[in-house]
Amino acid sequence: MVFTAAAFLIIVGFAVFWVRSHRRVPAPGDSEPAPAMVRIASRFVAPSEDEALALVREAIANRDPAMVEAIVRRGATDAVKVVEFMEALETRDGPVRRMSWLGSMDVDGLLMEGVWIKCAGETSPVERLAFLVSDEVGVWKMDFEAFARTCTPGWRDFLGGGAKRARVRVVVGKDSYYNGPFIDESEWESFALAAPEAKELLPEGRDLLCGYCRRNSPQARAMARIFKDEAKKRRATLEIQRTDGADSRQFEITRVLAEDWVVQARPFDEKFE
Repeated sequence: MVFTAAAFLIIVGFAVFWVRSHRRVPAPGDSEPAPAMVRIASRFVAPSEDEALALVREAIANRDPAMVEAIVRRGATDAVKVVEFMEALETRDGPVRRMSWLGSMDVDGLLMEGVWIKCAGETSPVERLAFLVSDEVGVWKMDFEAFARTCTPGWRDFLGGGAKRARVRVVVGKDSYYNGPFIDESEWESFALAAPEAKELLPEGRDLLCGYCRRNSPQARAMARIFKDEAKKRRATLEIQRTDGADSRQFEITRVLAEDWVVQARPFDEKFE
């Protein structure tokens, strides 16, 4: 009986360790949020669950461009454009039905707090992620461009052929499709790229883009780091460009700017040059 009890405790302990070590933040499309993550120590006091949810609600509800700077990490987006996006959010995504705190996460050395948002949608639920980031003096703000999944230029201009190169926020998965100028598997690594805004512009029956980076390049090494835990899909901010002779959905990955949707001053792939 003693040996049986000891074995049972070991199995339970291993199971608890496995569950805790595999917690993650969901990508848009996941039906339920991940369990709250463990809080990570920071040189600034991180917001509590209630404070994090309140900060996100305040950022979404704000209609004063003069207040944007105080509550939103707007990046390159003008304050007026931030307010316009938030004003149109309910019409575009539907009313917010649920918000869940995801806890702390350390992404490329940047401490963030995550909030998962589920909106009603016109025909099906729409999900978004809000990331709170501390500024240099300890004020926590919502990263607007990650929340809006900003693409520069916009997906419509890029996929319509108006631009050769774009900076995009996508969900990435490893793939095995090689064709056209990317047919040589010894030269290229293949990835599937998904974005809700891009899906609406693709031919019927197609919901993914194809991305390729050269093997042994800084971009390939950066992507390997992103998938170091064998996850099936990850968020990333990439620079992609058209290649002569490629299918309309095929693009070369020329930069890996961030291993999530919050972009820092130093591009992620510079670490692997």
